[in-house]
Parts: sequence; C-alpha cells; structure tokens
Amino acid sequence: MKRAGLLFTFLFVFPAVAHAQGGTVTFGGGAAAQTSAPPRANANASAGPSAERELLDEAIKGEGKEDEWAERDRKLNEASTLTGGVGLVHTQHAQGGAAGQFRVGFTTEFMSAGFLCSREFPCASPTGAGTVTSDSTDHIGGRLTLDMQVLKWLDTYLATSALANSNAANRPALLQVLGDSVLGAKAHANVNKWFSAGGAFELWLVNGTGSVGLAGAGTSAKFRGLATADLRGLEKRVPLRISTNLTYVLDNTGEVVKDVETSRGAPITRIERFGLNINRVDHFDIHLGAELFAAQEKVRPFVEYHVAIPINRQDYLCRANNPSRDRCLANEALAPSSLTLGARFFPWKGGFNVLTALDVGVTGVGTFIEEVRPTPPWMLYLGAGWAFDTKDRPPVVEERVVEKPVAVRAPGRKIRGFVHEEGSAAAIAGAIVTWDNHPDFTGLVTGGDGRFATHELEEGPYVFGIKAEGYKPGQCTTTVVRASRPGAAPPPAAKPAPGAPPAPPPNAGGDIQLDCALQALPRVGSVVGRVKDAEGNTVANATIKLIDVAKKELSGASDPQGAFRFEQLGPGEAQITVDAEGYLVTTEKVDVKVRQDNTMDIVLQKRPKDALVNVGKTEITIKQQIQFAVDSAVILPQSNALLTEIADALVKNPRIKRVEVQGHTDNTGTAERNKALSEERAAAVVTWLTSHGVAGDRLVARGYGQSKPLVPNVTGGNRAKNRRVQFIIVDQDAAAPATTPAPKKRVPPKP
Repeated sequence: MKRAGLLFTFLFVFPAVAHAQGGTVTFGGGAAAQTSAPPRANANASAGPSAERELLDEAIKGEGKEDEWAERDRKLNEASTLTGGVGLVHTQHAQGGAAGQFRVGFTTEFMSAGFLCSREFPCASPTGAGTVTSDSTDHIGGRLTLDMQVLKWLDTYLATSALANSNAANRPALLQVLGDSVLGAKAHANVNKWFSAGGAFELWLVNGTGSVGLAGAGTSAKFRGLATADLRGLEKRVPLRISTNLTYVLDNTGEVVKDVETSRGAPITRIERFGLNINRVDHFDIHLGAELFAAQEKVRPFVEYHVAIPINRQDYLCRANNPSRDRCLANEALAPSSLTLGARFFPWKGGFNVLTALDVGVTGVGTFIEEVRPTPPWMLYLGAGWAFDTKDRPPVVEERVVEKPVAVRAPGRKIRGFVHEEGSAAAIAGAIVTWDNHPDFTGLVTGGDGRFATHELEEGPYVFGIKAEGYKPGQCTTTVVRASRPGAAPPPAAKPAPGAPPAPPPNAGGDIQLDCALQALPRVGSVVGRVKDAEGNTVANATIKLIDVAKKELSGASDPQGAFRFEQLGPGEAQITVDAEGYLVTTEKVDVKVRQDNTMDIVLQKRPKDALVNVGKTEITIKQQIQFAVDSAVILPQSNALLTEIADALVKNPRIKRVEVQGHTDNTGTAERNKALSEERAAAVVTWLTSHGVAGDRLVARGYGQSKPLVPNVTGGNRAKNRRVQFIIVDQDAAAPATTPAPKKRVPPKP
C-alpha cells in the first residue's frame, strides 16, 4: 500500500509542484517543449510594426503550426498494450498521444500445449478414479481496447476481454472468462528531450464464475510506475526506445472461486486456476521492454521481459489435501516470468498498425505453486489497431487574383431527364448517366425521383448512356436548339411515358425535357455447386432435386467432376436434396439471390456398413440414442450422423405416411419438468428432420416424460436407457408383396 501512495503522490502532486515553481512541463509521447521565437530587432520599432514585420510574424506562426502537426502525426503512430495505454504488448511507455487522439485495438491470442499435468504434478482424473499425468490445453481469446488522450499529459483507457480454455482432463472441459474489464488512467511527463516518467492506476473488474455479472469481491487494482528512455530525442539520434514498469497488483481474483471451493471441500484444480486466470496472492510485476524503429519507423520489432513476484498479502495457507500436489509459496520461491518477441507494422499513414507477437514462458511453466496461476509455455498474439485525430488540420489557403475577360454570349439551355422502367412510371434512382458524344463532361447520377439535370449547353446533338443495376443499358438522344429570335417560344416538351407523372413545364430559359426508359432484367438467379463426400472426393452421377421458393421442382445429376447447375430460379430460399449410390440422402437449403451464381458445396455421408437405423413393421428403431445437452433440448453435434441416417430411412420409405416422434426421460427431477423436456426434445428432432428433407406432415412430436420407462429407474444405466427418443409408425401403406419367381420347366435329359 505504500507503493500505491507513492504513485498517487506522483499522479496528482508532481504537476502542481512543477507549476508552482514556474517551470514549463511538457507531457506527452516524447514531444519536445514548444518555445516561442525570440523578438527580432527593428530599426523602426518605435514607429510601430511595419508591413515587413507583420509578414515575418505570420511566417513564424506558420512554421510553428507545421511543427505541431508533424508532432501530432508522429504520435498518431502509437499503439496500445493488451490492457490499454500506449506501449508494447505488456509494457506501457511513459508517453502517450496528442490531446484529442483516440486509439482502438483488437488482439487475438492462441495457445495449444500439454503442460498442466505431469508425473511430478499430476491432475485429478475427471472421472474420479486415479490421476492424469498428461493433458492438452487449448486457449483462444480476444481483447478490445479503447484509448483516449484527454490532455497532453493524461491518457485514459478501457479494455475488455473474452477468453476460452479447453482441456479434456478437467470437468467441465471448457472454461470461459467473459467480460473481465480494465479501467485505467496514466499521467506522463518529459523530464528532458529523451527521458519520460509517469504513473498509472488501473481498476480490474472481474466477472463471476457460473453467473452473469461482476464479482464485487474479486475487484482488483494495479499501481504502475513508468519510465521511458526514447533515444530518438538525443542530439545524435538512436532509433531505440526502452521502457520499464514497476507494478503492484492488488489481486483478489481468488475470491471469485471461494464459494465453489467451499462447496467442494477442496481447492479448484490447476487446470481451472489457469483457465479462470486465478491468483490467490498479490504480486509485484517488473516489465522491461525495448523497441527498435526501422524503415522510417514503419517496422518496429520489440522484445519484453516480465516477472511477477508473489506477495502473500492475503495470508493464504495451502490446503493439505491438494489433489494436484502443487507446491506452496511458503516453501517454494517461484516467480513466474516470460519473454515476449514481436513486431508492429505501420503499412501506411493514418495510424493503422498490425501486431504479431509471441510470449515464451521462462519460469512457472513446469513447476506449480497453489497460490499463482500457471505460466503457459507460449502464447501467440495477432492484432490490429487504428488511431485517429479529432482535431482538424487547418487548411492552407492561397489567394490569387486572376483577371479573365468577360465573354458575352447568349444563354444556353439545360436538359432535364427522367429515367424510369419501360412501360411503367417507376423512377430509377441512382442510375449513372454518361455523355456518350462528350466524354470530356462529368457524368451524372439520378436522384430519388429518377431525374437528372445538366448545366447550360450549347447548340448541338447530345447522346446519353444510361446504366442502372437490374436493368439493360439504354440510350437517350436529344438536340439543343436555341430560339431563332428574341421572344420566340421554346420547343415543346417531350411527351412523357404512359403512366409517368407529367414533366415540369420549361422555365424561362427553355429547358428541354427528356424521357429515358430502361428495360428491366429478369429477377432470377442460379445455383451452382459441387457434390463431395466427407473425405473431399467428388461424387459423380448423384441424383439432385431442387424445389425453389415457388415450389417448382427441378431435377438433374452431378457431372463426372461432381458439379451441378440450376438456372432461372426465383429469389428466395430453395431446398436441394441429393441422393447417390452408397451414400445417405442429404438435404441443404440455399438463399437464391437475383442475377448472380449462388454457390454451395454439398457433403454426403457414406452409408455405414453397420446400419444404426432399422425400419420395422411398427417402429423405426435406432441402435444409438440421440444426444442432447444436459437438461436441454439442444441436439449435440455428435448426433448429426445418426439423424442423417434416420432422415435417409424416411425419404427412402415413402410408404410410411406418419411417424410419432416420442420423447422420454428418466425420473430425475419433477414429473412436470420431465414432461415439458420430453416434448421439447421430440419437437427439436422433428425440426431437424423437416429441415433435412422429411415432409413435415409425416411427423408428429409427443412427449411422455417419465411415464413410460423401459426399465426401473434404479441405476444410472437404467436411467440412461429410459432417456430416449422413439419413432413409432402410426400410418403406412401396405408393403409391396414380394415377387415369387416362376417355377422352372423340367426338361427331360437327352438320351
């Protein structure tokens, strides 16, 4: 807490002291202090400023503005750390942007390794029997940052993250951390042209586990001391910047799992501690980073080193029954550390940057203590950011006086056109109008009312080319003729199209009204695709049936390369059913968009050698059960193959007119809940089948809850048997009679 007090003293007292001493303190990302130009002697000073002196003062002001904007442009090419604040990936600089500049950034992170379970540090088996000595951890996440330079010495920022970890050696296998956020502020100042110092405070808002919203007890804070040596400010410029951060972290993340550990009677596992980002003690973090500037500062490779020294402010005591054999801070002096290698690239001006970086774990990777989150062996970061300046650059105004002779000529005439659909008054907005016989004139665009107007034109013929999306290109022609004598009436306006609104009357200048009709293109589209199997091999001669949005049925077959094409289809959702020898029938849907090829790939599943579905006299039996999420009607992906085989059986047996899809549960929970759950699951199966080619009028969903058990609900195995979906045939045509071959004639043997 003493460290926190020192940082607050720096943040709020240092600027006031500097002001009181009458000094000029410049805060910002390595910005040089601005100084005014010294007064210049003038022999006629006593007589007042002369015109030459005024011009000289204006030139000096102009030079100052150019220097200011050069500095703002340089600061625009800065980026934020993962938690906000101008810096590298983990290390903040004691610098910032220019006042009024914003930064946004998005970074993804990825890691896949087996390091949390070993012979020395085993993990408890998720089944409860024995231990696990190997694992595979997959980590992926995303971080979003927003940085705002409020004043030239004050940088504020916000960051939020969403992380997911998957490890089959744990239950649950998937651990997610959603919405942890950081609110921070950083004050920074230039000590001289190449050295800066500052401090930052961050509030870490931690989400709870197993619930929605923040866990108040887990709220944490960080107090940073910052120092940066930017060697670009030396008299002999060196393209190198070195920064260090000393951070005390009040880490209360261990509070968010306290209720879980109390209910278990044991600490959370090492895998959970890593996946949920849990530390049980505070830590003092030391960051050191160096950044090199190359290729006119567009390429910036950097290296960082980070070490976290645990501090047991909480007086946490290790558990004697720790199942993972983690060591304790009391007898294991371990400080997790990592090395970061990376680079930022600024491919063009305007504050856009691309990040790539790799964390390499140094300590805390293979040795674990219960109080500290394990360090991953590596972590890959890919990201991008964009900075923008809210301050407008002052325009450069040049005044020139050009004397031009005034030409006296008779006024020209304008052409006012109306572009519409042929045979209709429907105006065509956004049509492109070009001058076919005057390519030196700038083209026009029709407004929302389908009209356009030209400037005043000289006498002569004018040909307009008209193009609009969804219409065939057209052409309109007219001739501008001036009145032969003053006061003569202008030519009559062109006759409007049938049903079109009357054209406005010519004005005093005699504007010419022009009617332009375009022919609409057919509003149809095409479906183009390829049939493949699960291994990526093309399937030739597959029978393909397509039903478009108007219920028109088309059929065809795939060519030797597995390709197919259907044309002249109305816009909307179309259904495609594919059947091939040796494969299960598959149905897909495609949204047909007009005037384009709508592409799709259809993947067929090979018909299994051992069928899981059997069509009986009164029931379609299945050898496996359809899997749902716990206490839910959500069908798990591993059941898709089984459901595809069920759909295939129904499509291949059209004599079956109606099937009752029955949902059954065990007796866990209340009877009312089980009844509702069984109905929801039966309906989910019907929905899946109807969306994959089975007619909806052939299926009806019924839920029976726990009322029809197959076996007594006395063991876990029996309850699993009772949780089932059955397919009962309630209406069908008689099966076709088997054909009996005709008896062969007996032929007497030859003598």
